[in-house]
Amino acid sequence: MSSSTIRAQEFTSQLQYVEKLIGEKRLTDAARMLNTLAKTAPNDPRLFLLGSLMAEAANNLDGMLTAAQKAVDLAPGWPVASIRLAGVYSAKGQADLAVQAAEQAIFEATQDNTLNPEYLTRAAAIAVKCQQYPQAALWAEQASAMAPDSAQLKHLMAEAQAYNGQYEEAIAHYSDLLEQDPNNTAVLLDRLLAYNSTNQLTLAQHDAKQLLALEPDKETYLYYADLLKGGTPATQPASVVTSLFNAAAANFDRHLVGSLKYTLPRDVAQMIMGWYPDKKLDLLDLGCGTGLLGACLGPVNGVIVGVDLSGEMIAQAYRHNVYAQFNQVNVLDALHATPGSHYDVIAALDVLIYVGDLTPVIPNAHRILTLGGRLVFSCEAAADTVETFALLNTQRYVHQQAHVEQLLADAGFKDIRIEACTLRYEAGEPVQGFVASAQK
Repeated sequence: MSSSTIRAQEFTSQLQYVEKLIGEKRLTDAARMLNTLAKTAPNDPRLFLLGSLMAEAANNLDGMLTAAQKAVDLAPGWPVASIRLAGVYSAKGQADLAVQAAEQAIFEATQDNTLNPEYLTRAAAIAVKCQQYPQAALWAEQASAMAPDSAQLKHLMAEAQAYNGQYEEAIAHYSDLLEQDPNNTAVLLDRLLAYNSTNQLTLAQHDAKQLLALEPDKETYLYYADLLKGGTPATQPASVVTSLFNAAAANFDRHLVGSLKYTLPRDVAQMIMGWYPDKKLDLLDLGCGTGLLGACLGPVNGVIVGVDLSGEMIAQAYRHNVYAQFNQVNVLDALHATPGSHYDVIAALDVLIYVGDLTPVIPNAHRILTLGGRLVFSCEAAADTVETFALLNTQRYVHQQAHVEQLLADAGFKDIRIEACTLRYEAGEPVQGFVASAQK
């Protein structure tokens, strides 16, 4: 074996060790070793792939992108670099670029005869995250044809079909998987949701019963079992909300603002600037999502703290560079944990639609506001037949305006204002709701 071959093998072993260090979160050691290796081969694209992984471990989205793009530039036509770049784009919420890079990776792998189920699986997962479900189903199907015994691929294909509204096809795949592994709780839950979406409630209830037999105390399963029996849970479990928004994060802004014509962050930012024209305030943004309110408000003479259950959403909100801090907790826990007289403004836009009972929310908001501080939030409007709140088959709560107004008054708020509005559009139809604001 030649000395150059030996050196190449040693270099590759060192790269593998760096990857191990990154996996163990020993980032200082990994960075030191990468810098040493870069002196030997400064243009090796593998160094930059590892740099991208290290940036990911440090939650540095910009660093992830810079390093991944450098790897692609150094090795054009290398599908490993292109699929990594696709994943980074999806993490940054750049859905179109993510899918384009995944397509490029598949093309490159096809050209150099290295196309395998791993590339297709990663591309399909990226497409799901970017809500490109037909493309995701196609790639998953291609991967499954290459690895027909892969349960992971069949599950991914079923998920893509379900997201794309192909529920019966998805149910067939879920059922096949459950024949092989009847106690697979992830597949059981996905099939339950597909049954529920097609109004096959008896079958959905059967899956809920089986899930509870496997894990009797799991909050998610208790929630769906109650819901399928016609109950109205007081709130949605954190796991349900987190799953929903993690899945939507990469394409969230474009879908919400573009497709759904969502303007609440802009409108509420204008309200806040009317209350505080000098922008001297501390703001708690409950359910901050991708940080649209902070982006519309801009930097303030104070702090903006974001709260959200979805780590994927928070990763998007970091981009705006206006939030001083993020807390990955639910609304109720955030309010309970906050000391009194702490914020000048509390905003909760399009988040209380996942919290049914507002009885513990509004008094706690009053407690943690400074004297003269403002609470502003949105709700979907309930029909006149609903006395307080109800859970629709959209999995969102609606609230009765008069009930909300009474809760605000009972908590001690003054200057209570409630304005009816169109919150967003879905399937071309307006979603009616209201924006409530009040002063401590």
